[in-house]
Amino acid sequence: MATFFVLLGLFLGPALSVDIFMAEPYSGEQEGAEPCLRLCVGTTGRKTPWKRYQSDGIYVDISLAKCQFRAGLTPIITSAVAGKGGHWLTKGGSSVYNPTSEGFRIYLRYPYSGIHSLYSPNQWRIEW
Repeated sequence: MATFFVLLGLFLGPALSVDIFMAEPYSGEQEGAEPCLRLCVGTTGRKTPWKRYQSDGIYVDISLAKCQFRAGLTPIITSAVAGKGGHWLTKGGSSVYNPTSEGFRIYLRYPYSGIHSLYSPNQWRIEW
């Protein structure tokens, strides 16, 4: 049975990324890129720069530039809404729009009126 060694490299900043390289059974004699999985996690923070979208929505553009994903490749992105309250009623926090190696967009809707007065005091943010 082959032994797998995992090497981790951490890059600290607004986004945290972890590279996982497979050292065995990979050999440099194989053609193609070295097998690699890059994980990058982050948050928009408690002061997310939400923008108005129609009367019942907001959106935020999230940069992945510090993750240093390879250009032209689209990463798999998962996201969730977090905050102090009320965010559990929102829709769209896990729906990723326009994903690229550089970033993505999230739209949020709220089923009742008042989203524009709720997101800031409740510190709604996107965790990804």
